[in-house]
Amino acid sequence: SASMRATDIAPDRLARARLELLDWLDRLQGERVGLIVYAGEAGVLLPPTDDPALLQRALDQVDPRLIEAPGSNLAVALDLARAQLAAAPGTAKAVLLLSDAEADSVDAAAQAAVEALQQARLPLFVLGIGSEAGAPVPLPDGGFAEADGVQVVSRMAVSAYRQWAQTTGGRFAAVSDGDADWAALHDRGMAALPGDPLALESAAAWRELYAWCLAPALALLMAVSLPRRVVAMIALALWGAVAVPPPALADEAAAWQAWQQKNFAGAQALYAQAGGYRGQMGAGAAAWRQAAYAASARHFGAALLLAESDRQRADALYNLGNAHYGRGQWQAAFEAFETVLSMRPGDPRAGANRALAWQRLRRQRADAPMQSDLGGRRGFLAEGRIQLDGQAGPPPDDPESEAAGVQIDRGVPSAGGAHAPAASAPSQPLRVDPRLALSGLKKLDRLQDQPTTLLHNLLKQDARHDDAERPPW
Repeated sequence: SASMRATDIAPDRLARARLELLDWLDRLQGERVGLIVYAGEAGVLLPPTDDPALLQRALDQVDPRLIEAPGSNLAVALDLARAQLAAAPGTAKAVLLLSDAEADSVDAAAQAAVEALQQARLPLFVLGIGSEAGAPVPLPDGGFAEADGVQVVSRMAVSAYRQWAQTTGGRFAAVSDGDADWAALHDRGMAALPGDPLALESAAAWRELYAWCLAPALALLMAVSLPRRVVAMIALALWGAVAVPPPALADEAAAWQAWQQKNFAGAQALYAQAGGYRGQMGAGAAAWRQAAYAASARHFGAALLLAESDRQRADALYNLGNAHYGRGQWQAAFEAFETVLSMRPGDPRAGANRALAWQRLRRQRADAPMQSDLGGRRGFLAEGRIQLDGQAGPPPDDPESEAAGVQIDRGVPSAGGAHAPAASAPSQPLRVDPRLALSGLKKLDRLQDQPTTLLHNLLKQDARHDDAERPPW
């Protein structure tokens, strides 16, 4: 819905929801997950799968334009999720809802949908992507949503959504910096649900415990037989073992040593093992030094989630923009640097890099690799035009993005069907006006892949909706 573009959660609610889900995917242990998107309607973007790559691809395609009907119709989304889970095998199932928990979405239909989940024994886990203070709702054409001349502020209805989650046996958590949100929802929630029984044969596993009894006896024997000076040295050695610094600090020290030795692969592994904001930032920088920009973006995205201050968030976003730039994702890089500048106005590095990303965006069509097609026609390679949000071309504020599209004939064959010419009839050569052929090929070259439009039309065919009137945000 439009309210997911509000910016009370950095970089905005929708982008944060993507990052949170990517972070959650790392916690999965082979579970099957499907993806439903909703606004005024709801549709299945991805049926349940245990393939993380498919889930990540589907998340890249999430866009407010996928659903035409405005608003936030939670009821149809929950009903669709319940129907999908009813058709899925197994008994251990749950619904995970990432929503800004908009106050206007709390209605009788949503209450009935929650009660249906309770009757189906499907716990509802809710991650609230928003704040109780709220934020204005930006409109696609600029400005902010208004109701009766008053600017709309989208706020989370925490109490209602928490009550719904608890009613079904689930949990509610507001998005937070760090891992507290997923620790509550996943580690102490979904992961604790009873799993489906597996048909496995039992086997005896022996644990050798004699060493625990033998070790004290050997220590006492050594204490009796060795001189007092040696015993003191052993005690000192044992104390030194206890005083070893925590693993995270040791990993960071080892990672820094590997960095100084230009062993960036080793530094990346050690920083990632250290974890936390500093560890993810170090791992991302080490991956960037190896030109492993995809891994670098993953680490910096994790650091953004773990950041505890605006300064840390801005630093993580700046580095994330550099990683996107290294991957050739100019749109994503431009947006990252733009967000950094909104947090740190006048930042010279972010300003310079934003300008570079913008230049790349404007030159993208000319710089994209070309390949020959049938008849000598040349067209853009698809991989030269892929963006983080699944869209091709310049940012929305570029006037070139408003160029008129090409009308396509949607006619169908007659009821009699297509007929092949009689075998005895001589074939006639196809005569094409060269000027019309050239014009047609030029139009083909101007066609652009529009995955969002395709997914929008596919979702529209099966979208669930009702006739209730709701606010358009």
